[in-house]
Amino acid sequence: MASLLQRGHRRFLSIPVVLSVAAALVVAIVAIPGKAFGRAGSNTKARPAVSTWRHHHELAPIGIVSAEGSEQAPILAEMKVQRSVEIDGYTFWIGTIAGRSVVDTVSGEADETAELATYILDRTFHPRATLFSGTAGAQDAAVHVGDVVTSGFVVDKSAIHYELAADSQGPYVQGYGAEQMHLTAASDIQGDIVTGYGRVEPTPADASTYNSTSPAKDKTWVTIGAFASPFELVQLASQASGLLGTDTVADATGDSTRTGTITNQVFAGVIGQAPVWTEPLEWIAAQNALYPSDAEENEGNGFAFANTQLGVPWLLVRGISDSVWYPNAFDEDIAVDHAAAVDTYIIENLPAVVSTAPTTLAELNPKSNAVLAGYLIAKQAYFDVTPVTKIVYVNSSGQTVTLTGAALASLESEYTYAAGAIG
Repeated sequence: MASLLQRGHRRFLSIPVVLSVAAALVVAIVAIPGKAFGRAGSNTKARPAVSTWRHHHELAPIGIVSAEGSEQAPILAEMKVQRSVEIDGYTFWIGTIAGRSVVDTVSGEADETAELATYILDRTFHPRATLFSGTAGAQDAAVHVGDVVTSGFVVDKSAIHYELAADSQGPYVQGYGAEQMHLTAASDIQGDIVTGYGRVEPTPADASTYNSTSPAKDKTWVTIGAFASPFELVQLASQASGLLGTDTVADATGDSTRTGTITNQVFAGVIGQAPVWTEPLEWIAAQNALYPSDAEENEGNGFAFANTQLGVPWLLVRGISDSVWYPNAFDEDIAVDHAAAVDTYIIENLPAVVSTAPTTLAELNPKSNAVLAGYLIAKQAYFDVTPVTKIVYVNSSGQTVTLTGAALASLESEYTYAAGAIG
């Protein structure tokens, strides 16, 4: 384990600035507690008892998915690779870690690619659990660079509907859409937040009379607002905290003048998936008012969806590389190595059968934003945003153009109710 934590791997991010907006957000919340949603009723599976160890050669493998190469590298370095196989463009490395059978792959840095790679892994190799090893940014003041956040829950923070209130309370956001899943006998949505159901679908016999008001709800066609990981995996990962050691305060803050160290931890929390990169704290506050997450990344929802659909126990293991409280801090080396160290501990200690009992809100870290708020998804979060003050873009000649003053005011003139008046 020591060699694993000493190795360095780094990915450099390139984030072009396209739009600069000066905004102030004022948020009021109408909360929906997690317990307000059902736990999936008759679609849940019985919770199997954890069996004793059999000889490891008889056990199903453990799947490991990473988004990109620097996240995968410390996993491959720990593996005794026996062979590889390519399926639909994805390379799956097959071997062992600590004598336990594992299958490892890189999915790509998108929710959809993570879902596809995980689905192929699960259907092909039938793992007894699948882990996602990678990095994330801290969305909780109690989470620091070098910590590892595990997925008690995963929420899709891109599932947002911006609404205009009919009263004087102003505009607000609420959860929109989330993930729709056709349940099968294998699906396991225990502990998930079910926010709605689809309609019975048409058949050739009733298609000519089918409309938006006639179909009944189909309880096997569910909308999931939050996915819950099996608590046994969350609890097992938490036991690896002592392996992470310390990080320097200078590294955790991005301030080379700072001295001292902080002790890193494994933090059971809520991971928010969103294809965005957000730094201003006032925007984080607005987003977290709706979905109070502790870390944010790009692939978690698709990974959770595929495993949930197929009934495979799963866990996101996210090393923290950066923090919105310290925008100059970034250390992917420590993040990927700490995530891999927790993965290795789980692999070494994973039982032959993983209990599917889900994580509950009460079992998260006491400093988790969702625990402090008392809910996983707010019903509504009200906000206020000031006008756009500057726009920066690159034209077809490759020149950077800045719009302010009269030019910007001309563009913004459309965005009034008077401008849209008809007749």
